[in-house]
Amino acid sequence: MKTKKIITDFLVVLMGGIIALSAAATTIQKFTFEEMVELSELILEGEVISVNPFISDELVYTRILLEVHDVLKGDDPGEFLELDFLGGELNGKTVHVSGQDIPFEGEKGFYFIENTSNDSVNPFLGWSQGHFIIVEEDGVRRMRTAGNQPVTDVEPVSSIPPSIKKPLSVVEGNTDIAAGVMTESSPIMIQRALTVEEFKSRITDLIDN
Repeated sequence: MKTKKIITDFLVVLMGGIIALSAAATTIQKFTFEEMVELSELILEGEVISVNPFISDELVYTRILLEVHDVLKGDDPGEFLELDFLGGELNGKTVHVSGQDIPFEGEKGFYFIENTSNDSVNPFLGWSQGHFIIVEEDGVRRMRTAGNQPVTDVEPVSSIPPSIKKPLSVVEGNTDIAAGVMTESSPIMIQRALTVEEFKSRITDLIDN
């Protein structure tokens, strides 16, 4: 297995402070949804077939196996794709990274993958910003964020009035979303969320334009 040199170097600072990381929020660059589409190496719809922790360089990682249903951007990886996340529990050893939201087995969603080289803490661009989950409500597949917020629309940031537009800086934790993603605060409002096809069309429109 490939040694994760970049992550190991990063954790020279973190290893003594994993508990501190758990107690304090992790700060991540904030993106617009247009940037998410532009900067992702791979954007796909898929299903998590398995979730397995493993140890490498004395650190615990979690490997997910995605069954690829549709590729919206990037080179087709084939029927399956493996992605590694820093963190997990195995043989009494636990690594926890604040803000890390690892997909669960059986999860279906859209994934904005920054790179497929498996040399980062989280392969999703912007962490939770690149992680969207499909839920079925009354027979209709709809979209929510990793933080369980129904996604009601996706707007180009340029169309947001300056009076309500927030400056981009960093985000904290695993519930933040990219600028331009419109949501309902309550999970019970999922009926207002975009359908899978509507969400997919928002992405393909940005890719085409």
